[in-house]
Amino acid sequence: MHRRSATTQLIRDVLKETYLGLDIGHIALVEEVGSGAGSRVEVTLREARDDTREQVIAGRGVGIVDALYHGLVEHYAPEYPSLRTITFTGFDVTGRMGTGHKSGLDAEAAVTLTVENSDGRTFEFSESDRSLVAASLKVVTEAAEYFINSERAFVTVYRAMCDARERGRADLVQTYTGQLAELVNTTSYSEVIERIKSEAL
Repeated sequence: MHRRSATTQLIRDVLKETYLGLDIGHIALVEEVGSGAGSRVEVTLREARDDTREQVIAGRGVGIVDALYHGLVEHYAPEYPSLRTITFTGFDVTGRMGTGHKSGLDAEAAVTLTVENSDGRTFEFSESDRSLVAASLKVVTEAAEYFINSERAFVTVYRAMCDARERGRADLVQTYTGQLAELVNTTSYSEVIERIKSEAL
């Protein structure tokens, strides 16, 4: 299991106020049970960075989690292609029954999502809410937020390293190389690097 704490701090240090936070504000879903039609979900995401704006993400899948993930990939992967390189490998739900009242049906649900990147490293994300649907969709959004910002931080540091190399700043090149070594543990950025190179031509 990859320890995300150090990488998350590095991502936030690199991106500072441009860190892209994703918070769910509204959820609408349709599930047709037993028909094979699957699920449709639509969420309103508040994107927080240098400004705050809302995005409507819609997707279809075999269930609400799959539907939201497809919607997130369709919306964000054109700009952040590394989002396509991850795979969900675990999904666990635990009822925190001690948090409920008399009936227990209002207890918090804790959802843990395990994600594997293209190099076989695993990452764990957890969210809880008194709504199982909300907790499930929040944890998928948390995972997407992490991988999106990891790629954004990688691009920022990679460009800074190229600039430092051109200016002959070996000290900065060494610092940025160490940061890239940490960020590259998240996922594969080969497509990202090729895109940066083509933009420089």
